[in-house]
Amino acid sequence: MEQSIRDMKINGVGKASGGRYNRVLLDGIGTINGEVQCEELQCNGQMKLNAQLTAERITINGTGKITGPVQSGDFRTDGMLDVEQEVRFNKLVLNGILKCGAGASGEQAEIYGTLKLKEDLQCETLEVRGNLQVEGLLNADTIKIEMIGKCNVREIGGEHIMVRKLNKAPGLLEMFSGKLLGSRLTADVIEGDEIELEYTKARVVRGSRVRIGPGCEIDYVEYKETYEADPKSDVSKAKHV
Repeated sequence: MEQSIRDMKINGVGKASGGRYNRVLLDGIGTINGEVQCEELQCNGQMKLNAQLTAERITINGTGKITGPVQSGDFRTDGMLDVEQEVRFNKLVLNGILKCGAGASGEQAEIYGTLKLKEDLQCETLEVRGNLQVEGLLNADTIKIEMIGKCNVREIGGEHIMVRKLNKAPGLLEMFSGKLLGSRLTADVIEGDEIELEYTKARVVRGSRVRIGPGCEIDYVEYKETYEADPKSDVSKAKHV
């Protein structure tokens, strides 16, 4: 008869070994030494995992550090998480800060905070209401970015790309008011089918249908079908191809 897989529970301050578990529940401050494979990991407090994590569901409420790669189905962070290697997911929901020492890839990403990646971000759909820092390539079918503060992405590629400054919404904390005023995306190349940009600085923009809204500085625009530019933006050259 097959033996059932046990749970891991840390309440208060504790340490545990890696292994295969059903559920990993941490309430307090916990350190896990060794690779973890589980159905669900939930952290309410502070966690350090000194290895790889593979889980169907991950929920971080608090702070965490993971030294190995992370692979998850549903991945939710409400707090601050530092992952030293790559992150893979089906769905990522971020309410807080996620720093990754490599890249991230998955199907759907919803960023309501800050995402910082040393390498590429690849997914099917990306929605950002916050801050994005990607040192590599951002590649997604649908990209919607509503910025808070200065965002940086080396290159952006997708079918539908929309970038604009997040206007003050009901309930938004006053502490973000200064960052909202200085919101801007900086990228080297932006390439897609339908592109709508505001408050963006880029060297090259290529697309079929391109709309340059207010607050942009673009060196070169190349378009196949339609092009329009706000008079409050600076476009050095636009070419129909």
